[in-house]
Amino acid sequence: MNDPAARLSEQLPEGKILPRVLRKVLRRLGGGAGLDPGPASGEDAAVAAAGSEPRLVLAADPITFPSADPGWHAVIVNANDVAATGGEPRWFLSSILVPPGTDAARVVRIADGIRRGCREIGAIPAGGHTEVTAAVRHELVAGAMIGMASLEHVKPSGGAREGDLLVITKGIAIEATAIIASEFAEDVRGRFGAEFQAQSARFLRDPGISVVPEARIAARAPGVHAMHDVTEGGVATAIREMVEAAGLGAVVEETRIPHFDESRRLMRHYGLDILGAIGSGALLIACSEAGTGGLLRRLQDAGIAGRVIGRFVAPARGIVLDRGASRRELPRFEADEITRLP
Repeated sequence: MNDPAARLSEQLPEGKILPRVLRKVLRRLGGGAGLDPGPASGEDAAVAAAGSEPRLVLAADPITFPSADPGWHAVIVNANDVAATGGEPRWFLSSILVPPGTDAARVVRIADGIRRGCREIGAIPAGGHTEVTAAVRHELVAGAMIGMASLEHVKPSGGAREGDLLVITKGIAIEATAIIASEFAEDVRGRFGAEFQAQSARFLRDPGISVVPEARIAARAPGVHAMHDVTEGGVATAIREMVEAAGLGAVVEETRIPHFDESRRLMRHYGLDILGAIGSGALLIACSEAGTGGLLRRLQDAGIAGRVIGRFVAPARGIVLDRGASRRELPRFEADEITRLP
């Protein structure tokens, strides 16, 4: 389809907006009103350049996948975006939308989750909106986090430099593991046992989907140039966003990408590619080769696993997944892998 109007008439798949459509959206939102150059693809948050210190860091994200604790969940993913930009989460705003027939006690529990999440990361629930509406099929919490950052700690997703090493924390598909184990609990118990299902469902908190602790460490570590947290579309999408925002290429060593056994087994059972599964809980960090050893030691001292999985290279080399004996282009996922589940 070469006709631009025809391409805009196509139906979009579930998940993140297709990159080529997103570029059109961002062009319409960018610039002006002191926000120049405006929002950019792949950036976790906006940093308000008001000409003073500290800077405001602004992020917004909804919880659209089913969650047992959507209020808490919304706080954490929004705090991740602020922290992954080098900011300290301070104030949280939320819009709580629930379908008709929702029990009042459920709305109260969502609010309790917001309060708990804010307490965990040191933010304040600053307000928002609640509504019962047939516009949603299940409860939806759309959040916005406002944080603060000194300019020296701001690490945009697109700040990587050629030659930087690519570090990842904890492991991939953490959030997908918890979602699958919760939403398909009976099937998972029947296939892998009750203990496996319970442990996998706890992945939201152990190993956990928050990257605030490691982002606080990385933002202050010498040699760190960029950070990006892994969300929808998995680690492959997050790497692409980070690399493309920097205008570089990357070589990623597939065998070095860390994952948990529970995640691997669930993805294999449901026929999903673990590289494209939603992965809050993992933080990508671009760090100079000289600074990487110190960064990894700081993470280790805090009890956080970190591993080098690749290197940023010249853009002409593309974004490559190295499998040892062979290389191929890093896979591209138009939608998160868990959207393929029935």
